[in-house]
Amino acid sequence: MLRSVAFTSLLQGLVVPVGVLLLDWPIAVVLGVFVLEIAAVVCWAVVKIPFAAKRPRNMIDGDDRLLGPLQTKRGSVTFPGPLPPVYLRNVPTLLLTVCFLAPLEVGAAFLVFAFTDPTITTPVVKQLLLGGAGVFLAEGVETAREYFSRGGYREHSPRSVVLVPFKRLFGVGALLFVAGPLQGVAVSGEVVLGILVVGKFLYDFRRFQVARDPDARGVFYRLYGSAETEPESVPVEVPPGDPIVRDRPPRGAALLDALGRGLTYTLTSSVLIVYFAAAFFLAFGATAVGLVFLGVVAVFAGVRAVSRYLRYGTVEYRGYDGTLVVYDWVLDEPQARLERSAVTDLEVTTDAVDRVLDTRTVRLGGMDDDTPTFRLAVPDPEELEGDDANANESLSLVHVRDHRRLVDALGVSWRLDESVAP
Repeated sequence: MLRSVAFTSLLQGLVVPVGVLLLDWPIAVVLGVFVLEIAAVVCWAVVKIPFAAKRPRNMIDGDDRLLGPLQTKRGSVTFPGPLPPVYLRNVPTLLLTVCFLAPLEVGAAFLVFAFTDPTITTPVVKQLLLGGAGVFLAEGVETAREYFSRGGYREHSPRSVVLVPFKRLFGVGALLFVAGPLQGVAVSGEVVLGILVVGKFLYDFRRFQVARDPDARGVFYRLYGSAETEPESVPVEVPPGDPIVRDRPPRGAALLDALGRGLTYTLTSSVLIVYFAAAFFLAFGATAVGLVFLGVVAVFAGVRAVSRYLRYGTVEYRGYDGTLVVYDWVLDEPQARLERSAVTDLEVTTDAVDRVLDTRTVRLGGMDDDTPTFRLAVPDPEELEGDDANANESLSLVHVRDHRRLVDALGVSWRLDESVAP
């Protein structure tokens, strides 16, 4: 394993020294290759995210209406071929990375590169393309060898995957900041090149040290966390034997509920501002711009509808003697459980979909943890709690046909007399 890490780290770190010593790269090319390296790391991080096996810690609030339902999902999808399983809970981090983090990091790197006032000529462009291809392929070899072939995906969550380009941005960005001012003072180009090559070597050497020492925890690991501080995924425990009762929301109810929640989200969140922008442009004749804003609204509505459907439309509620299990029949994985002794309250309600299709929505209060999750620094791995798969937290049984049988199997039917059912 150590030789493997050394090989891949050395391969990626040799691109710039080889370019300077053998291909006579100027400063502009070296700085440009640094930027392209950040872009390559971000690109390969996007490839890694769907396969990360650990659960992300505090990446997205589970109560977030837009992406929270997706991140709470347990289970994976296996496709034919050599690739590992894909986890639905990684989709929110993937969307945030592609739509926000990746453009921000790569844009920041290019902006710092522009501040160095590089001289771009046709030979420089050719050398940049060659160097960019080199760092991209080197990062690809490391990804294929360490992450996929040697099972590195088992040690990461999508959040710890995102940390890699974030650290690279600060490390390589520091070299870009140093190079700009040095070019404007009485320092020869050879000295600046030497500083850049040596600085990059020291940075890559530090990465190698961290890779071989799992106990190494620097500033980024303290503030953000690492693969070691991400929780291992633990399956939800299911009682032995067959369930006493099963209840699956009708497909029509799940679809109507998802579509309604998607529309409601756009009217009860900050997306409402986009409606006003669309109306403004349409009123003043800028039809194309107005339609673009309406398209943005449709995207948010669609994401919310899909996340809602995947949370409540693909599950089956299974009642055992004293235990209720939420089971996702698409992912073939239990999602949560609630035991009789942990139920604190019960509420039966009906929304518009329930009234149309004669179903009920039941909320069962559980032992929710209200402890604030924010901390200035991430504790050491041995101080962290594991996955909360069996935490007996509150459950919502959405659009069930026979809520009384589920409640009776759980053993809390006496609480129905305390609830107010329309």
